[in-house]
Amino acid sequence: MMLSSLLQRAAASSLPAARAGEAAPSAGEGSVPGGPPPQLYAEEQLCRPETLGRHAELPGIVRDLVEAGSIDARARLVRGMLHAIGFEWMGYGMVTYVRGQSWPLSFFTGYANAHWVRRYFAQRHYEVDARHQEAPASSLPLLWDVSQLEASLTGPDPSERRRRFLDDLHASGIRSGLFFRLASPTHVNEHTVISLTSSALSRSWITEDVVGQSLVLSLSVHEYLSRHARVPAAPAAARAEMSGMSPTQQYILEHLLQGRSDKEIAYRLQLSSHTVDYHMRQLRRRFAARNRVQLVKAATQSQHGESGFGGVSQLSTL
Repeated sequence: MMLSSLLQRAAASSLPAARAGEAAPSAGEGSVPGGPPPQLYAEEQLCRPETLGRHAELPGIVRDLVEAGSIDARARLVRGMLHAIGFEWMGYGMVTYVRGQSWPLSFFTGYANAHWVRRYFAQRHYEVDARHQEAPASSLPLLWDVSQLEASLTGPDPSERRRRFLDDLHASGIRSGLFFRLASPTHVNEHTVISLTSSALSRSWITEDVVGQSLVLSLSVHEYLSRHARVPAAPAAARAEMSGMSPTQQYILEHLLQGRSDKEIAYRLQLSSHTVDYHMRQLRRRFAARNRVQLVKAATQSQHGESGFGGVSQLSTL
Protein backbone atom coordinates (compact mmCIF):
# COMPACT_ATOMS: atom_id res chain seq x y z
CA MET A 1 0.00 0.00 0.00
CA MET A 2 1.27 3.47 -0.88
CA LEU A 3 2.41 5.73 1.97
CA SER A 4 -0.20 8.36 1.08
CA SER A 5 -2.98 5.80 1.54
CA LEU A 6 -1.56 4.77 4.88
CA LEU A 7 -1.41 8.38 6.02
CA GLN A 8 -4.99 9.02 4.95
CA ARG A 9 -6.06 6.05 7.05
CA ALA A 10 -3.91 7.37 9.91
CA ALA A 11 -5.73 10.69 9.88
CA ALA A 12 -9.05 8.85 9.90
CA SER A 13 -7.94 6.86 12.95
CA SER A 14 -7.68 9.94 15.18
CA LEU A 15 -9.74 9.98 18.37
CA PRO A 16 -13.27 10.23 16.91
CA ALA A 17 -15.54 13.00 18.16
CA ALA A 18 -18.54 10.70 17.76
CA ARG A 19 -17.21 8.56 20.57
CA ALA A 20 -16.34 11.44 22.84
CA GLY A 21 -19.04 10.59 25.35
CA GLU A 22 -17.94 7.01 25.78
CA ALA A 23 -15.92 5.99 28.76
CA ALA A 24 -12.37 4.99 27.97
CA PRO A 25 -11.68 1.29 28.37
CA SER A 26 -9.74 0.67 31.53
CA ALA A 27 -8.95 -2.00 34.05
CA GLY A 28 -11.79 -0.72 36.18
CA GLU A 29 -12.61 2.83 37.21
CA GLY A 30 -11.69 3.40 40.83
CA SER A 31 -9.61 0.23 41.12
CA VAL A 32 -5.87 0.01 40.83
CA PRO A 33 -4.98 -3.11 38.82
CA GLY A 34 -1.84 -5.02 39.56
CA GLY A 35 1.31 -5.39 37.60
CA PRO A 36 4.80 -4.40 38.68
CA PRO A 37 5.98 -0.84 37.98
CA PRO A 38 7.80 -0.30 34.69
CA GLN A 39 11.56 -0.10 34.46
CA LEU A 40 12.78 3.32 33.35
CA TYR A 41 16.11 3.53 31.56
CA ALA A 42 18.24 6.24 29.98
CA GLU A 43 20.88 6.33 27.28
CA GLU A 44 23.59 5.79 29.90
CA GLN A 45 22.22 2.31 30.61
CA LEU A 46 22.34 1.13 27.01
CA CYS A 47 24.99 -1.31 25.90
CA ARG A 48 26.10 -0.80 22.32
CA PRO A 49 27.37 -4.06 20.80
CA GLU A 50 29.41 -3.96 17.65
CA THR A 51 27.11 -3.41 14.67
CA LEU A 52 27.30 -6.28 12.21
CA GLY A 53 28.18 -5.24 8.69
CA ARG A 54 29.18 -1.82 7.44
CA HIS A 55 27.54 1.34 8.75
CA ALA A 56 27.20 2.59 5.19
CA GLU A 57 24.54 -0.07 4.59
CA LEU A 58 22.31 1.27 7.38
CA PRO A 59 19.43 3.68 6.66
CA GLY A 60 20.52 7.32 6.97
CA ILE A 61 19.09 8.27 10.38
CA VAL A 62 19.96 4.88 11.90
CA ARG A 63 23.52 5.25 10.65
CA ASP A 64 23.73 8.75 12.16
CA LEU A 65 22.53 7.43 15.52
CA VAL A 66 24.99 4.53 15.48
CA GLU A 67 27.90 6.77 14.49
CA ALA A 68 27.09 9.63 16.88
CA GLY A 69 30.17 10.21 19.00
CA SER A 70 28.45 10.63 22.34
CA ILE A 71 25.16 10.45 24.21
CA ASP A 72 24.82 14.23 23.98
CA ALA A 73 25.44 14.16 20.24
CA ARG A 74 22.77 11.52 19.78
CA ALA A 75 20.30 13.49 21.91
CA ARG A 76 20.98 16.68 19.92
CA LEU A 77 20.44 14.77 16.69
CA VAL A 78 17.07 13.32 17.72
CA ARG A 79 15.81 16.50 19.39
CA GLY A 80 16.87 18.54 16.38
CA MET A 81 14.87 16.30 14.05
CA LEU A 82 11.88 16.35 16.41
CA HIS A 83 11.88 20.15 16.48
CA ALA A 84 12.30 20.33 12.70
CA ILE A 85 9.11 18.27 12.31
CA GLY A 86 7.26 20.30 14.94
CA PHE A 87 7.39 18.02 17.99
CA GLU A 88 9.25 18.58 21.23
CA TRP A 89 9.36 15.17 22.91
CA MET A 90 9.41 11.47 22.08
CA GLY A 91 8.30 8.65 24.35
CA TYR A 92 9.44 5.10 23.62
CA GLY A 93 8.52 2.00 25.58
CA MET A 94 7.21 -1.53 25.64
CA VAL A 95 3.80 -2.56 26.97
CA THR A 96 2.03 -5.85 27.38
CA TYR A 97 -1.72 -6.22 26.87
CA VAL A 98 -3.55 -8.55 29.25
CA ARG A 99 -7.35 -8.78 29.02
CA GLY A 100 -7.47 -5.51 27.10
CA GLN A 101 -5.48 -3.55 29.69
CA SER A 102 -2.07 -2.12 28.80
CA TRP A 103 0.68 -2.48 31.38
CA PRO A 104 4.09 -0.86 30.75
CA LEU A 105 7.18 -3.04 30.97
CA SER A 106 9.89 -0.48 30.33
CA PHE A 107 10.31 3.08 29.12
CA PHE A 108 13.20 4.97 27.53
CA THR A 109 13.48 8.44 29.07
CA GLY A 110 16.14 9.88 26.75
CA TYR A 111 13.90 12.13 24.61
CA ALA A 112 10.75 12.27 26.75
CA ASN A 113 9.15 15.10 28.72
CA ALA A 114 10.69 14.39 32.14
CA HIS A 115 7.87 16.10 34.05
CA TRP A 116 5.23 14.02 32.26
CA VAL A 117 7.16 10.76 32.72
CA ARG A 118 7.27 11.24 36.49
CA ARG A 119 3.56 11.98 36.68
CA TYR A 120 2.50 9.33 34.17
CA PHE A 121 4.06 6.42 36.02
CA ALA A 122 3.70 7.72 39.59
CA GLN A 123 -0.05 8.20 39.05
CA ARG A 124 -0.38 5.06 36.87
CA HIS A 125 -2.01 7.14 34.16
CA TYR A 126 -1.50 4.30 31.68
CA GLU A 127 -4.49 2.59 33.32
CA VAL A 128 -6.86 5.30 32.02
CA ASP A 129 -4.94 6.42 28.93
CA ALA A 130 -7.46 5.86 26.11
CA ARG A 131 -4.77 6.24 23.44
CA HIS A 132 -3.63 2.65 24.05
CA GLN A 133 -7.06 1.34 23.05
CA GLU A 134 -7.67 3.90 20.28
CA ALA A 135 -4.36 3.38 18.50
CA PRO A 136 -4.86 1.01 15.54
CA ALA A 137 -3.27 -2.40 15.85
CA SER A 138 -2.07 -1.99 12.25
CA SER A 139 0.86 0.27 13.30
CA LEU A 140 -0.88 3.32 11.85
CA PRO A 141 -0.52 6.44 14.03
CA LEU A 142 -3.26 7.96 16.14
CA LEU A 143 -3.45 11.77 15.97
CA TRP A 144 -4.82 13.42 19.13
CA ASP A 145 -5.06 16.64 21.11
CA VAL A 146 -6.24 17.48 24.61
CA SER A 147 -9.50 19.01 23.42
CA GLN A 148 -10.55 15.59 22.10
CA LEU A 149 -9.48 13.89 25.30
CA GLU A 150 -11.34 16.48 27.36
CA ALA A 151 -14.50 15.85 25.31
CA SER A 152 -14.64 12.37 26.82
CA LEU A 153 -15.19 13.94 30.26
CA THR A 154 -18.50 15.58 29.33
CA GLY A 155 -20.56 12.71 30.72
CA PRO A 156 -22.60 13.00 33.94
CA ASP A 157 -19.96 11.38 36.14
CA PRO A 158 -16.44 11.84 34.75
CA SER A 159 -13.72 9.71 36.29
CA GLU A 160 -11.53 11.49 38.83
CA ARG A 161 -8.51 9.55 37.59
CA ARG A 162 -9.12 10.53 33.98
CA ARG A 163 -9.50 14.15 35.04
CA ARG A 164 -6.17 13.94 36.86
CA PHE A 165 -4.63 12.42 33.72
CA LEU A 166 -5.67 15.48 31.69
CA ASP A 167 -4.65 17.90 34.43
CA ASP A 168 -1.17 16.39 34.44
CA LEU A 169 -0.98 16.61 30.64
CA HIS A 170 -1.71 20.33 30.94
CA ALA A 171 0.78 20.78 33.77
CA SER A 172 3.48 19.11 31.65
CA GLY A 173 2.88 21.43 28.70
CA ILE A 174 1.69 18.66 26.37
CA ARG A 175 -1.27 19.53 24.13
CA SER A 176 -1.19 17.34 21.01
CA GLY A 177 0.67 14.48 19.46
CA LEU A 178 1.01 11.32 17.45
CA PHE A 179 0.81 7.86 19.04
CA PHE A 180 1.32 4.41 17.53
CA ARG A 181 2.35 0.90 18.44
CA LEU A 182 4.34 -1.88 16.81
CA ALA A 183 3.64 -5.54 17.49
CA SER A 184 6.49 -7.58 18.91
CA PRO A 185 7.77 -10.22 16.45
CA THR A 186 8.34 -12.68 19.31
CA HIS A 187 5.74 -11.97 22.04
CA VAL A 188 2.06 -12.03 21.07
CA ASN A 189 0.79 -9.60 23.71
CA GLU A 190 3.69 -7.14 23.64
CA HIS A 191 3.93 -3.92 21.64
CA THR A 192 6.46 -1.16 21.29
CA VAL A 193 4.68 2.15 21.85
CA ILE A 194 6.04 5.40 20.39
CA SER A 195 4.58 8.80 21.22
CA LEU A 196 5.60 12.15 19.70
CA THR A 197 4.18 15.11 21.62
CA SER A 198 3.94 18.87 21.22
CA SER A 199 2.82 21.98 23.11
CA ALA A 200 0.70 23.01 20.09
CA LEU A 201 -2.96 23.26 21.12
CA SER A 202 -4.56 21.44 18.20
CA ARG A 203 -3.65 18.41 16.12
CA SER A 204 -4.60 20.32 12.94
CA TRP A 205 -0.92 21.14 12.32
CA ILE A 206 -0.07 17.41 12.03
CA THR A 207 -0.36 17.13 8.26
CA GLU A 208 0.27 14.15 6.04
CA ASP A 209 3.82 15.34 5.49
CA VAL A 210 4.39 15.67 9.26
CA VAL A 211 3.06 12.14 9.81
CA GLY A 212 5.38 10.77 7.14
CA GLN A 213 8.46 12.44 8.64
CA SER A 214 7.41 11.35 12.12
CA LEU A 215 7.15 7.71 11.07
CA VAL A 216 10.59 7.80 9.45
CA LEU A 217 12.19 9.27 12.58
CA SER A 218 10.27 7.01 14.99
CA LEU A 219 11.05 3.82 13.11
CA SER A 220 14.71 4.83 12.85
CA VAL A 221 14.93 5.36 16.62
CA HIS A 222 13.15 2.03 17.08
CA GLU A 223 15.66 0.24 14.85
CA TYR A 224 18.55 1.84 16.71
CA LEU A 225 17.21 0.93 20.16
CA SER A 226 16.06 -2.58 19.20
CA ARG A 227 18.98 -3.64 16.98
CA HIS A 228 22.02 -1.47 17.60
CA ALA A 229 21.78 -0.81 21.32
CA ARG A 230 21.16 -3.52 23.86
CA VAL A 231 18.34 -2.34 26.08
CA PRO A 232 18.27 -3.64 29.66
CA ALA A 233 15.01 -5.58 30.41
CA ALA A 234 12.53 -5.05 33.24
CA PRO A 235 13.07 -7.69 35.94
CA ALA A 236 9.56 -9.12 35.65
CA ALA A 237 9.79 -9.45 31.88
CA ALA A 238 13.31 -10.86 32.03
CA ARG A 239 12.39 -13.42 34.67
CA ALA A 240 9.26 -14.40 32.77
CA GLU A 241 11.23 -14.87 29.57
CA MET A 242 13.95 -16.94 31.24
CA SER A 243 11.51 -19.12 33.15
CA GLY A 244 8.97 -19.48 30.38
CA MET A 245 6.28 -17.82 32.50
CA SER A 246 3.59 -15.80 30.82
CA PRO A 247 3.11 -12.14 31.82
CA THR A 248 -0.10 -13.16 33.62
CA GLN A 249 1.75 -15.74 35.73
CA GLN A 250 4.49 -13.23 36.49
CA TYR A 251 1.97 -10.65 37.70
CA ILE A 252 0.16 -13.26 39.79
CA LEU A 253 3.48 -14.24 41.36
CA GLU A 254 4.32 -10.59 42.12
CA HIS A 255 1.04 -10.25 44.02
CA LEU A 256 1.50 -13.56 45.78
CA LEU A 257 4.88 -12.40 47.09
CA GLN A 258 3.19 -9.25 48.36
CA GLY A 259 0.95 -11.40 50.56
CA ARG A 260 -2.31 -11.01 48.64
CA SER A 261 -5.00 -13.68 48.63
CA ASP A 262 -6.23 -15.39 45.47
CA LYS A 263 -9.41 -13.34 45.67
CA GLU A 264 -7.44 -10.07 45.84
CA ILE A 265 -5.23 -11.14 42.96
CA ALA A 266 -8.26 -12.00 40.82
CA TYR A 267 -9.80 -8.60 41.60
CA ARG A 268 -6.66 -6.59 40.90
CA LEU A 269 -5.81 -8.40 37.68
CA GLN A 270 -9.44 -8.66 36.55
CA LEU A 271 -9.22 -12.41 36.24
CA SER A 272 -11.72 -15.06 37.24
CA SER A 273 -11.04 -17.13 40.36
CA HIS A 274 -10.84 -20.19 38.11
CA THR A 275 -8.08 -18.55 36.01
CA VAL A 276 -6.08 -17.56 39.09
CA ASP A 277 -6.43 -21.07 40.51
CA TYR A 278 -5.22 -22.56 37.22
CA HIS A 279 -2.11 -20.33 37.14
CA MET A 280 -1.43 -21.02 40.82
CA ARG A 281 -1.34 -24.75 40.03
CA GLN A 282 1.04 -24.06 37.15
CA LEU A 283 3.28 -21.99 39.41
CA ARG A 284 3.36 -24.69 42.10
CA ARG A 285 4.30 -27.23 39.46
CA ARG A 286 7.03 -24.93 38.09
CA PHE A 287 8.56 -24.36 41.54
CA ALA A 288 7.95 -27.94 42.74
CA ALA A 289 5.87 -26.58 45.61
CA ARG A 290 3.09 -28.54 47.30
CA ASN A 291 1.29 -25.57 48.79
CA ARG A 292 1.13 -21.78 48.91
CA VAL A 293 3.76 -21.44 51.66
CA GLN A 294 6.29 -23.55 49.78
CA LEU A 295 5.56 -21.58 46.60
CA VAL A 296 6.24 -18.25 48.31
CA LYS A 297 9.47 -19.57 49.81
CA ALA A 298 10.72 -21.06 46.52
CA ALA A 299 9.83 -17.94 44.52
CA THR A 300 11.49 -15.65 47.09
CA GLN A 301 14.70 -17.69 46.97
CA SER A 302 14.58 -17.63 43.18
CA GLN A 303 14.21 -13.85 43.08
CA HIS A 304 17.30 -13.50 45.25
CA GLY A 305 19.34 -15.57 42.84
CA GLU A 306 19.42 -18.74 44.96
CA SER A 307 17.73 -20.79 42.24
CA GLY A 308 15.68 -20.67 39.05
CA PHE A 309 15.38 -17.40 37.21
CA GLY A 310 16.51 -15.08 40.04
CA GLY A 311 19.32 -12.60 40.11
CA VAL A 312 18.23 -10.83 36.95
CA SER A 313 18.41 -7.06 37.27
CA GLN A 314 18.38 -6.06 33.63
CA LEU A 315 15.56 -4.43 31.70
CA SER A 316 13.54 -5.51 28.61
CA THR A 317 12.77 -3.24 25.66
CA LEU A 318 9.62 -1.18 25.77
